[in-house]
Amino acid sequence: MTWLMRFANAAKETDRFVGRSNHVELLAAGLMGEAGSVVAELKKEQREREAYPAYRLKMLEELGDFLWYFVRLTAVLEPSVIAELAVDDMGAARDAEPLARFLQLGAAVGELVAAVGGPAEGGGVRDQALRVWCVLRAAARDTGVELEVAAENNLRKVRSRWPSVREYASLFDEGALEEEQLPRKLEIEFRERSQGEQRIVILRCNGINFGNRLTDNIADPDGYRYHDIFHFAYAVHLGWSPVVRALLKCKRKSDPKIDEAQDGARAAIVEEAVSAIAFSRGKQLGLFDGLDHVDYDLLKMVSEFVEGYEVDRIPLWQWEVAILQGFTVFRQLRHTRGGRVTLDLERRELKYLAPLPSPA
Repeated sequence: MTWLMRFANAAKETDRFVGRSNHVELLAAGLMGEAGSVVAELKKEQREREAYPAYRLKMLEELGDFLWYFVRLTAVLEPSVIAELAVDDMGAARDAEPLARFLQLGAAVGELVAAVGGPAEGGGVRDQALRVWCVLRAAARDTGVELEVAAENNLRKVRSRWPSVREYASLFDEGALEEEQLPRKLEIEFRERSQGEQRIVILRCNGINFGNRLTDNIADPDGYRYHDIFHFAYAVHLGWSPVVRALLKCKRKSDPKIDEAQDGARAAIVEEAVSAIAFSRGKQLGLFDGLDHVDYDLLKMVSEFVEGYEVDRIPLWQWEVAILQGFTVFRQLRHTRGGRVTLDLERRELKYLAPLPSPA
């Protein structure tokens, strides 16, 4: 099982807990959490049966996450044990029903974590790690998930969010007709005006108004009238925004398939849904003010929403940058009630320039 050694080395490179004083404790807590997630997935499958079609994909992900924490904790505590785990003929636990097996896995993890502080009644870290590995292999066999495949899936996910080198993917419309490309450089004004008791936002570029006049569309005003900035952030950092293409009339009409599948109404609705979901999460977190990351659950939800569209090839870290940068400019626009913003798709920059003078 040379794949396990490769996975252990790759997991070490993606361990963001390194350098923390509680490194081991964080890994142990993560392992316990993932063990619970694995058991929870099996419980759902047992309860829902045919009504839970996503079971295998979820189990593939959960076992991959579990494996990451397991090899990291084991490698930190007893580096030589990883080589033992990689022995091809090591047996797997047998003679147990699937749910009982997963409960055994949870119990084995508990004993391993207990052994972190020193030898326990059932043995030290090495013995407990070997036991976890034995039960884990059996549990994977029961669910039809290959641990090597789970490991590869985990690394793809981790590298999508935390690559060793950040390189933006190419813009989707490179090579398209110039008039069908998202503008590479643009300056836009967000103008706020009163309309009765409501506040509306108007977009303006080169002296021309465009798009719809937006309000917050909610009983408790929250500034969502400025949410078009999120679409511009997606255009800059993802090279994707069916909404912006519609606003600026640069759909790829010369290719009917792309025009319908990638730039059409359904794609725009998906993007609006992503914007609304991200905003809902942002409201819970102070509009991401002071935060340098987006939680994985949100990124995962977004990636599931855009599955089947060209943007589903974009790594998670670009989505994270797009969301955070969009909220940074959103907070500035809301605070100053409008302003000038520049987009530079070549340099992947979205900037708030200055507030607009108050209307006379």
